[in-house]
Amino acid sequence: MPSLKQLEQQKAELDFKITQSMEVLKKMDQDLEQARLRQQAIDQGTAQIMAVMEKYNLTQEDIFPNSTPKIATVKHKESQTLSEMRQYFNRR
Repeated sequence: MPSLKQLEQQKAELDFKITQSMEVLKKMDQDLEQARLRQQAIDQGTAQIMAVMEKYNLTQEDIFPNSTPKIATVKHKESQTLSEMRQYFNRR
């Protein structure tokens, strides 16, 4: 049977863990609230942009010219390897 001192020690350890958990929970709540507010601001901004685009009959290309996705260039060695693979599999 555990002694009174051991039980008090266990209680102190558990109280410390509870306190730490509560602090972590508070931090998580704050982070979640910040993320919610940030998303709300983004949504409002997007709605405002969409309203302006609709009002002036603008397209995304009008606002962001040259916004086409850039195609990554394949390095010469990689293209050779790819070519060799195609030749190998096309022969089968």
